[in-house]
Amino acid sequence: MGAPKLTKIGKSYDVDPETGEETESETGGMYMLPGPPGSCEECFVVHEPHLPHNQQSLSYHVKFHAQHGRYPTWTDAMAHCVPKLRADWRKHLIDVMKENGMEIPADLVEDAK
Repeated sequence: MGAPKLTKIGKSYDVDPETGEETESETGGMYMLPGPPGSCEECFVVHEPHLPHNQQSLSYHVKFHAQHGRYPTWTDAMAHCVPKLRADWRKHLIDVMKENGMEIPADLVEDAK
């Protein structure tokens, strides 16, 4: 079967101690193992490709942060979805959050009004 394929998701930098100059390391970085068989490559959760990623997945948070320098929002998790599906998910998320007394995240606030 062989070793699992690692995916590089982050960079590392070398710092010259005399000048303070940073250069990207060719050998370092952050790597992740693949998710479970049949899971989404982005969030490591089993879901149909046309559905949103699991925004609550720790693997998705780590991978997204390493690539973008911030944590994913619900809008990020459903960015690849068709507009109708995004609208339906946004409405459902807002309804569930309101029902449970949760704060509506900034990326969904406009739709909450």
